[in-house]
Amino acid sequence: MKNAHYLYLVLSIVGGSITAYYVFIGMQANHGQFDVMNFIQSTWTSNPYAKSLTFDFWTGAIAGTLFMLVEGIRIKMKYLYLYLAATVLIGFAFAFPLFLFVRHRQLA
Repeated sequence: MKNAHYLYLVLSIVGGSITAYYVFIGMQANHGQFDVMNFIQSTWTSNPYAKSLTFDFWTGAIAGTLFMLVEGIRIKMKYLYLYLAATVLIGFAFAFPLFLFVRHRQLA
């Protein structure tokens, strides 16, 4: 696919936007405060389905983050640390597709 990197860019924007939207909604429910413990507990204790999604996400996020690190070092990507920081500070749904976008463009 000639322009597949644009799909990664769109996914990054969508992933970052949806993540930010739900964090904003959660902050509104907590009177403008980001409650870290509430955030963590909501994904681990809601019900077995939520736990399933949480473990699925964490497994994929850990594997994807390791891939970003190993692949970024292998192809000598500039600013690799920014994608790793974005994973923690913004969200994996934003950082990983953005990494894939930049990687695809670099390899082209």
